[in-house]
Amino acid sequence: MPKTFQLQISGAEKNRLVQRIEQDFLLCKASHLRWSQRCAGWLQKWEGRVDPARAGDEDKPNHVVPLTQWQCFNKLARDIQALLGDDAEITAKATGPSDAQKVAKIGRYMTSRVFDQMQLINPLCVFEFRRILNGWSAAYRPWWKDEFTTIKGGKPVRVCDYEGPGFFPLEPDDLMVPAERGVMSLQDFSFVIRRVPVSVDDLIRGDGTLYQGTSDPAMVDKLIQWAQQGPSNDYTLVGQDPVREERERSEGVDYDSFMYGRRILWVWEWYGKWRPLKSQKKDGEENNLETRQLFESDWVVKFIPGLKEIVGVQDLLQLYPKMKRRRPFVESTLIKDGTYRPKGFGALLEDLEDDLTANSQLFQAAGELSVWPLIFFKPGGAMKPGAIRLEPGMAYPTEDPASVNVVKLTPNLEFLMSRQQDIVGIAERVTSITDQSLGRSIDRPNAPRTASGQLALIEEGNVRAYLDSTILREDTEQIISDFWDLDCDLVPKTDPGLFFRVTEEQANGLFDVKQGGAYMQPKEFGGRYDFKLKFATSVWARQAKKQELLGFVQLAMQNPLIVQNPLALWELTNRVAREFGISDFSSMVPRPPALDRPQLPEDEWTQMLEGEVVHVNPQDNDQQHIAEHTQDLEQERRDKDRNEQAIGLMVPHIMEHQRQMKTKQMMSALTTQLIQQTAIAGHPANGIDPGILQRLEQMSQMPGQPGQPGQQPGAPGPGGPPQMPQANPVPPGDIPPPPAAAGAQHVPQTILPG
Repeated sequence: MPKTFQLQISGAEKNRLVQRIEQDFLLCKASHLRWSQRCAGWLQKWEGRVDPARAGDEDKPNHVVPLTQWQCFNKLARDIQALLGDDAEITAKATGPSDAQKVAKIGRYMTSRVFDQMQLINPLCVFEFRRILNGWSAAYRPWWKDEFTTIKGGKPVRVCDYEGPGFFPLEPDDLMVPAERGVMSLQDFSFVIRRVPVSVDDLIRGDGTLYQGTSDPAMVDKLIQWAQQGPSNDYTLVGQDPVREERERSEGVDYDSFMYGRRILWVWEWYGKWRPLKSQKKDGEENNLETRQLFESDWVVKFIPGLKEIVGVQDLLQLYPKMKRRRPFVESTLIKDGTYRPKGFGALLEDLEDDLTANSQLFQAAGELSVWPLIFFKPGGAMKPGAIRLEPGMAYPTEDPASVNVVKLTPNLEFLMSRQQDIVGIAERVTSITDQSLGRSIDRPNAPRTASGQLALIEEGNVRAYLDSTILREDTEQIISDFWDLDCDLVPKTDPGLFFRVTEEQANGLFDVKQGGAYMQPKEFGGRYDFKLKFATSVWARQAKKQELLGFVQLAMQNPLIVQNPLALWELTNRVAREFGISDFSSMVPRPPALDRPQLPEDEWTQMLEGEVVHVNPQDNDQQHIAEHTQDLEQERRDKDRNEQAIGLMVPHIMEHQRQMKTKQMMSALTTQLIQQTAIAGHPANGIDPGILQRLEQMSQMPGQPGQPGQQPGAPGPGGPPQMPQANPVPPGDIPPPPAAAGAQHVPQTILPG
């Protein structure tokens, strides 16, 4: 993008923006820290890490039951398998008739764009994990370029490796929003602050889409000095980044110890409403309508809080002119309950995990008491006063062994086991993650032992899993729609177009494929589509689908409509081969050509709107096509934005229908005349096979004539328009008399014109 997207503002305007950003930051800091601290507690439970024991309690049980771990693991595995399985794909559904012919190509393009070019698998896994654990997750979704430096012509040059939509999951500490009631989207908050670490080189280079860039040595030196001397974290939140600090403790890396040589500093990206000046030559206060515009604009301001320097100001309307959701963020929630940040597995399971851990620690303490007995002795019997610890294989001398009293405890562990199973059962009811989904057998005493009972439990679990998957699919489809809007808005207009990978089998003959891929033309990015994410199927579901498909093939082979259609037989065999993992069936057995079939009038009109030439089919109902085509033509002519190309294609198409209808009428009349002239010869005594007359009568019923057997399906029946009168019918009196001689072989001859 050109650097002109960076707005040039005065020093006084910069000071007002700095004051506004710092004020907004302080307004949302308290609520942001409360949320981050809760997320840090859930992250600690996910990691299964415990605090050090207090003095004197080092020998007591201090382990935790990783309830949050195993539930989150299983939930994440379910969602990722559904989203990113082998047969997962993105399909497109056109919102207008002119885009209906491109849905197959658009769907394959988005599948390649998301999974191949963007390499979304790993970022989406991080995004989904935070959604499960915290109940809410957000990602940064800009249009960005992935560039690197290489040597060309002996000089270093920057080369673009990828240009397109980006997807970068955000930690809970990275995004700050105000405490506003009733707001359910990052697009609707009065402002949003994204905190991001940026390298000095990125700030210096600048490319118009991120930062202004600078070549001032004094500014460059200032940036380097602050990067080296400032704290590793955002100086405004030193010691107050709970999630990041918790993660760093888990990694075992001390980021604060790395000071010198660092080239990273923190930047705030403020997305908010700002009323621009009418002219940069005339200054005024923030709400002075005499010097400022009436309506606010949606701006993004890049601000270094430590230096109080603004390094970029942009108008989102200029960055993303055709997008509705201009703030480059996407988000998803685990459940839709009317709150902005609903409960995740961390909030649902934290109390249960604490209770389960306490019960398990009590279980361990009771077991230790049963293994290590208590000993009571009388002081003065050669044993030292005070508590001593027994060790196996040790002999303790004493002058009065009778004074030593060994007490062996026999704790009742059934209560602890029942309590443990009860808590785990409650967790399964809350999350629907059962032992069976974890690959384990149910160990509860009241669990069903019959196959039907277990299948019922699995089915109920699938209902809950379907609820979670539906919410995930809807949010993911919105994210995919944002990717498409970014491509439509900002994709480079190059010739022959934007390449994407697709096989001939995936294209299925619906669009051209060359050298393992296809090209998206610039005009194809102008369509409007609803995108659907087709979930992958599990191994067991695929086996069941195989059996169902084989059963359908056996029934289909008994249907003459399919047996007599080579294309239908090939399609069925190809689908069976795909289900069995045979991907090269089409190379072994080529696809037969499609049968010549008539098209509906509305389908022909849609193709003409796309600029395609459509010819008539001999089986068309010409009267119906002419009537509907004439109506479409008149409506298009009355439209102010009429498509002249489609009108130019429709007029000769209607004339071709008229010529075909006249030809059918003439052939019908001539065939009828031939039947009448040969009717007298139809007697067996005259040597004419009656089957010939029957075939002639069938020929007279021309395909596509109203009310006749050969008409197109769906055409008017006997109650439809009247049939065309036959041309030059032969009166009954003109039929030549039969031959005088009995048994004479005489066949009347009819000379057809032309």
